[in-house]
Amino acid sequence: MFAGSGCTSVWVQERRLAPTGLALEDTIAVILTAPVKDEYSAELENQVTECVQGALGGIHPGIRIIPPNQFRKLAFPDLTIDQIPSGYFPWQSLLRDPVFHNKIAPLGLRYMRALNTEESRRVTDAEWTAATSMLGGPGPSLSWSWENEVLMEAIVVDARHRRIAGAVHAYAKGNSGAGVSLVTFPIPFLLPHGMVSFPFGVACRGLGEALAKFLTEESSAAEQANK
Repeated sequence: MFAGSGCTSVWVQERRLAPTGLALEDTIAVILTAPVKDEYSAELENQVTECVQGALGGIHPGIRIIPPNQFRKLAFPDLTIDQIPSGYFPWQSLLRDPVFHNKIAPLGLRYMRALNTEESRRVTDAEWTAATSMLGGPGPSLSWSWENEVLMEAIVVDARHRRIAGAVHAYAKGNSGAGVSLVTFPIPFLLPHGMVSFPFGVACRGLGEALAKFLTEESSAAEQANK
C-alpha cells in the first residue's frame, strides 16, 4: 500500500469562436472521439460526463445531459469511436449535413461536447541504494519516480446554430514516486513506500468547471447587464 499523494498541477485554456449561453431547459450531449480501447471508452465517457454534470449542476441544476452511449447510437450507429469525427473542420462539415441534423433533431440538443484525451507516463529517475541497516531500519532499497500527463480537449458544438462555439483544453501533470526497502528487524521484510499522483481526476474537474463557465458566460454577462 502506498501512503500519501504526489504533486499535481493543472492548466486550463479556452478558445472562443462564437457566443454561448444556457437556459434551464437546454440539453447537452457528451461524446468521446479519442481512439481508446472499447473496454475503456464507457468508463472514460462516464467519468468526464460526471465532471461536466457536477460543474453544471451548481449553475443550472435542471440541465439535461444525454448519456454518451445513447447519443452515439443515435448519431453514429455504424461507427466505432475511432471513426467518429474529431477536430474543428470535421464537426463543422457534419453540422452542414442535413442527414446528421435530422438524426439528432429529436434530442433537441443545444450543445454537443466532442472530447479527445491523451495520457502519457514517463520515468524520470530510478535509484538503487545498497546501504546496509545498522539498527534494523531500512537497508537496501530500490526507488523510482515518474511523470503522469493528461491532456483533454473538448470541442463545443452549438447544435442549435450549427456552428463550433470553441474549445476548452485542460492539461494536468503529476509527479509520482514509489519504491521498496528491506527492513531486517525484528524479522526481514520488504517495506513499500511512495507517493502517487492522479492527474486524470484533476484535469477532468478542471475541464468540467471550465466548460460550465464557457457555456454560461453569455448568460452571466446578460444577467449583470440587467442588474
